[in-house]
Amino acid sequence: MMTTNALPKRCLGCCVPSNCDASFLRKRRHRLTVNNIFPAPFSSSSSRAAKAKATKAEKVFSTTTTTRRRRRRNSERRSVNNEDDPLLSFAAQLEPPKVDLDLESLQEDLGAVVDENGFVLRYGEEIEEEVKILRNECAIIDRSEWGIFRVASGAEGDMVKFLETLSLSSEKLSMEEIGSIQPGTGKRVNGKLDIYAQESGAFLVIASREDVKENRVETIAKECKMSEVMNLASRCVLLTACGPKTLEVLKPTGLAMVLEAGKEYENAHAVFGFENRPVVCCKTNEFVGECGEESAMNFVVDEGVAGQVWAAIIKAGAFPVGTEALDAILQ
Repeated sequence: MMTTNALPKRCLGCCVPSNCDASFLRKRRHRLTVNNIFPAPFSSSSSRAAKAKATKAEKVFSTTTTTRRRRRRNSERRSVNNEDDPLLSFAAQLEPPKVDLDLESLQEDLGAVVDENGFVLRYGEEIEEEVKILRNECAIIDRSEWGIFRVASGAEGDMVKFLETLSLSSEKLSMEEIGSIQPGTGKRVNGKLDIYAQESGAFLVIASREDVKENRVETIAKECKMSEVMNLASRCVLLTACGPKTLEVLKPTGLAMVLEAGKEYENAHAVFGFENRPVVCCKTNEFVGECGEESAMNFVVDEGVAGQVWAAIIKAGAFPVGTEALDAILQ
């Protein structure tokens, strides 16, 4: 039976390695620790009701308008010449109010520097400290620029060809190999593509930024006659916890059970409830050897609670890091 414990209510501005600037790291989390703003801990159960909810959660993610989509819409609007259309120009200025614990509001409070689409590049002016965090601590990274897709093959679709093509694999996969992947586990295909098998028979696929920009997932899915390809980017946020202390940080939250799954359970994952919203916690070996020798964790989070989940992981002991530092390490 899966159980979880309450997140620790300890001060998080201490116990940093000597090769990191302690005042810098404390400042990074200060605003998130001074107020008691965090929700109830993650919860999970192996009961039939919980399993039914987990299966339903594969398909149902509530939609909440947040700053991220406002920024994305605004960047798209800026790419169109609205000067000749007063109505479009006026509409582009309208924004709904921010919600409490909105993810991007929290990130902005910590000095996030973002790209034109609102994705976090770094916190502050330099990335050197963030590189140190990735190599010595547990970092939490907003990787929503990567793609999150739910893909099913149906009766006529060729899942093997889809995965081979998308991952640019030079090695041939077999239907037996893909078909043997049990729900709750998965596979890293060709060292480039994480897939996670779901109860319904579909796969949750984490695609690269390049694949998203070029619409490769949708294009290849059409060529391989996939029965379903659902882009979850408008409903979900992809958060990644990685670094040598990831297991240590996540253990008190009850989420470490996914990371501790044996090697035979490659890409283990489970659905947890957070404020009555689904959070899919997925093990990945994408950063092994670059950010420590342990597995990392991908969180596919309903956008309505993304800010709360992000803040709770930070309170547990993680440090926020942008994608520039990760890119610097992986190059």
